[in-house]
Amino acid sequence: MDNTNEAKNWLNSNNNPSPLATNKFENKENALEFVEKLCELGAEEVTVDGIRDEEERIQKEGGPYADALKVKLPEDPEKRKSLFDFVNSEVDDPEFQQEDTGQKEITLWWD
Repeated sequence: MDNTNEAKNWLNSNNNPSPLATNKFENKENALEFVEKLCELGAEEVTVDGIRDEEERIQKEGGPYADALKVKLPEDPEKRKSLFDFVNSEVDDPEFQQEDTGQKEITLWWD
């Protein structure tokens, strides 16, 4: 399996009830809501990264698990600001705040 997949499709097709960053989202529905919000705010693409798809995990949990998203950023300054504001509002530790430095994408990772 490729280590990067389109996030909404990956979440929707995954039988794991908590396939993404359980400590942040708790369940698939919350993770999907977060991804949809990123898209609504202007993310050009959201992909899943850090996929763990060991056979034992899939048998035990029902599907693969991941702990990161890659967000392809738009060029539009207003959309970028909205995305960074949203992402930073979801961060508990100020040390992990994202800064817009003109990058093309950001990685969101949860431990």
